[in-house]
Amino acid sequence: MDRNTDMKSSARGWLIQSFAEFVGTAMFLYLAIGGADAVELGVPPGDSYLGTSFGFGIALMVVAWSFFHISGSHFNPAISFSSFITGHIPLPKFILYFIAQFLGALVGVALVRGTTPSSETTAQVMTLAHGESITRGFFLEFFLTAMLCFVYHMTIHEKNRSTFMAAIPVGFTLFACHLLAARYTNGGFNPARAFATSAVTNSFTSYQWIFWFGPLCGSILAAALHILFRFLDYDKYTAGIDAENAAQYERAQAAVLEGENYRGSSGTTGNNTLPR
Repeated sequence: MDRNTDMKSSARGWLIQSFAEFVGTAMFLYLAIGGADAVELGVPPGDSYLGTSFGFGIALMVVAWSFFHISGSHFNPAISFSSFITGHIPLPKFILYFIAQFLGALVGVALVRGTTPSSETTAQVMTLAHGESITRGFFLEFFLTAMLCFVYHMTIHEKNRSTFMAAIPVGFTLFACHLLAARYTNGGFNPARAFATSAVTNSFTSYQWIFWFGPLCGSILAAALHILFRFLDYDKYTAGIDAENAAQYERAQAAVLEGENYRGSSGTTGNNTLPR
C-alpha cells in the first residue's frame, strides 16, 4: 500500500471518528442538559445538585459506552487536547474532533430547547454563584477537569482488563466533579458545553473565558501527570495486578523481566514495559 493510499485511509477513518464525536457529543449533551434542566426546574432551589450530577454522569456513561469502540468517546475538547499532548491522537484528528465536538454540543443543546416548553429556561448556562470569584472558579474548573482527563487516560489509554468498562469510572468521575462544582460554577469541565449553552441561550458572561481556558489548562496538567507516570515505568511495579490467577501473574512478571533484559542487552530505554 503506497503512502497516498495510507493517507486517504487515515483521513477517511478520522472523518468517521469525527462524525461519531459529533453525534456522541450531541446525544450526551441532549441527555445531560435536558435531564439536568428537568431536575433543576422541578425542585426547590438548592435541592437539585445531586440530581443534576447524576444526569451528567449517567448520560456520559451510557453514550460513552456506545461510541467508545468508534471514536474513544471524548465528547470534550479538553480530553481531546490532553490526548493530543500525550500523543494518542495526531494534530489533524484533534482539529477534526474539536470542530465536531463544538458542532455536536450546539446541536445537543438546541435540541433541548427545541423539544421542551419554550416557557422554561435552560438552567445549565455556565455562571459563577454563591460568592465564587473568577479566580476560584477558574481553578475549580482547572483541577476538576484535570482529574476527569487523568481518569480518562488511566482507564482508556492505559490498557487493562477493565478498559472495556471505562465508561463507568469516567461517568462517575464526571458525576463526582459535577457534585462539587454545580453550586459554584454549574460544573463545566467542557469548553464545548460551556460555549453551546451560552450560544443557544445568548447569555455570555464577561468571565466566560474561565469555562474555556480553565478546562484546557487542566487537560495539560492531566497529560503531564500521565506522561510522568509513563516515564517512571509505573507498570513495571504493578505487572499482573489485575491477573485472574497465578499463571497470568507469572506471565506478566516474566514479560517485565524479558523487557528489562532486552533493554539492557540492546542499550535502549523505553517506557512501555508491557505490550499495550
